[in-house]
Amino acid sequence: MATASDHLRKIILALENEEDLRTAEANKPPREVIVVADSVQQAMKLAAIEMQRDPIQLDYKILNKGGSQLWGLRRLPYRVHVFPAKEDTRFSDLEDMNVSLSGAIAQTALADDTPIAINAEGKILVRIYRTGVYIIVRPPVGEGQAVTMAQALERLRVAGVNAFDKGRVENEIKAKSGKQIKIAEWTPKPDADSQLQVEISADHMRATMTMTRPRPGGRHLQVADVMQALKANGVQFGFREQMIEKALEEEVYSTPVVVAEGKAPQHGRDGYIDYKIRIDKKVEFKEDESGRVDFLQRDLVENVVQGQVLAELVPAQRGTEGRDLFNKLMPAKNGNPVTMRPGPGTMLSDDGKKLLAEKNGQVLYRGGILSVHDMFTINGDVGIGTGNITFLGSILVTGSIEDNMHVKAAGGIEVAGTIQKAFVEAEGDIIVRQGIIGRDDAQVESTAGSVFGKFLQNATCMAEGDVVMGENIMHSKVYAGGNVVCNGKRAQLVGGEIICGGVVRVKSLGAMAATPTHVLAGVNPRAMQQMKQIAQIEKQLREKIAQAEINLKTLQQQKAAAPDAFSDAKEEQLVKTNAFKDKLEERLREALAEKENIETFMKEETSSGAVHVEKTVFPGVTIEINGATFSVQDEYNNVTFVEEQGRINIVAYVQPGDDDKHFQKNRRKGRYGETTRS
Repeated sequence: MATASDHLRKIILALENEEDLRTAEANKPPREVIVVADSVQQAMKLAAIEMQRDPIQLDYKILNKGGSQLWGLRRLPYRVHVFPAKEDTRFSDLEDMNVSLSGAIAQTALADDTPIAINAEGKILVRIYRTGVYIIVRPPVGEGQAVTMAQALERLRVAGVNAFDKGRVENEIKAKSGKQIKIAEWTPKPDADSQLQVEISADHMRATMTMTRPRPGGRHLQVADVMQALKANGVQFGFREQMIEKALEEEVYSTPVVVAEGKAPQHGRDGYIDYKIRIDKKVEFKEDESGRVDFLQRDLVENVVQGQVLAELVPAQRGTEGRDLFNKLMPAKNGNPVTMRPGPGTMLSDDGKKLLAEKNGQVLYRGGILSVHDMFTINGDVGIGTGNITFLGSILVTGSIEDNMHVKAAGGIEVAGTIQKAFVEAEGDIIVRQGIIGRDDAQVESTAGSVFGKFLQNATCMAEGDVVMGENIMHSKVYAGGNVVCNGKRAQLVGGEIICGGVVRVKSLGAMAATPTHVLAGVNPRAMQQMKQIAQIEKQLREKIAQAEINLKTLQQQKAAAPDAFSDAKEEQLVKTNAFKDKLEERLREALAEKENIETFMKEETSSGAVHVEKTVFPGVTIEINGATFSVQDEYNNVTFVEEQGRINIVAYVQPGDDDKHFQKNRRKGRYGETTRS
């Protein structure tokens, strides 16, 4: 009688009838076989003997299912194709990509905000794998109850495990080791196995898996199964093994779980200059208990010493390229570099990354360049004794600037006292600790900075930046490219003309006596002056072109009427007149182009205009914004004036903030409430 082993060997169809599964060499064990057996388990054992491999290294596909009887004579056999399981090379090929699973996990660490349990019940897990049936018994925590034998038996019953080593189960329940303990051999039930579906996002940057719960007796999935499925879908990068293990352990079924993620490219940050000194001087007035503003406490002059670091160059960063799940490189942009140019009185460090003060003095910032200017100190007043002063640095006057004096500086000017009926001009900021008393014949101008003072009376004040007074602006002409601010506790802006490119912010505007006061906000006065000049130039050019055309037409008519009498001198005059006309037309085109540029600039500036009055606006005030004009006939309290759809509207007063310059734009976006009066 033949042995069972001989019988099983005879039913191996050693590829005689299926040439596609023939082994490469007859003397070596076959790589794949087709087995006919009474069960899948029997087929796997027989295949392992024939192929000289451990069953755990094999995978299978059922070609014909067996089990049922044929006319009561015999059971139908299983026909199973057995082949080597795909080698789990998740570590080797990840090394080839310079990435390890641990690295991938580090890139996308699992967020686990679950609090640590003080008391927790013991837990038993049943796992069915190709290598056998296993249990894992977790010990309780704190006052939690341990797993009982009854619970274990019930858990095994639900899992469809009927035949197992009961003694091992009992021993592990007592030991509670938390380790994986084998209690039975695996009995294949393919239709009951857990199934896996993998989905790849459209951008190839995320892979999710969705598992089905195994039916009783069905096999659980393992990390290797998931890895194999991912690789079968082309995934080569970004495996999240820890997430896979967690999902398998916690039995996350019918729910997509992210099991692989690509690495997005990180674009490099642009280089920038880190300024170590103040380049944007913001004025903040602080009142004492009596309501007085201590203007002397404002430190508006930025003095530096030789060797002091003024700025540091932070270089642009290189971008870090990314990878998608298919290991395709995703390019990253490098940051844009910046350059740091030294201005007068400064120098670069040896490595070119730091800007240093070359001498003691006042630091100024203009057009992205820092410069340090020497400080020329005048002890006392600027008057007949000192004469007019022109200095290519900054000037400090410890006294006042008296009538009829001229003071000019390439840097800033600081005056401890007052400016009287004098002419004062500086490229940087002008700071007047007391005030400006002009007596209708003073002019104070900062061509590239701002003017700060305690008060301004009967004078003309011009600044490319802001004009800021702590108390009053009385009967003066103020032209500022930025804002005009007058916000002491009892501050007033009365009389004169105010034109600024930003906003006007005052405590009170006008006077009870209806003093004429004209306020034009949102128009740069320098641009307005340039528009007037260009209009005059345009008018002159058009007049000259018209006259040239008349002369040209006259000469052309003379030449046509009597060509023989048209002398060489007149021919030369005709050519010169034509060339002169062409030159005039070219200059006109240039003027019109410049006019268009300034109009664009003025349109952008106008969108920022607004007038904020914290207390009272009196009759006699005329407010103009973006071509719209409003004459105040009644008193208003705590209001803001804005231009909307070609007219001036009055809304509730808006507190000062960093967005003053963009007030009108924010207003049109609905940030400041409804109109109260139009």
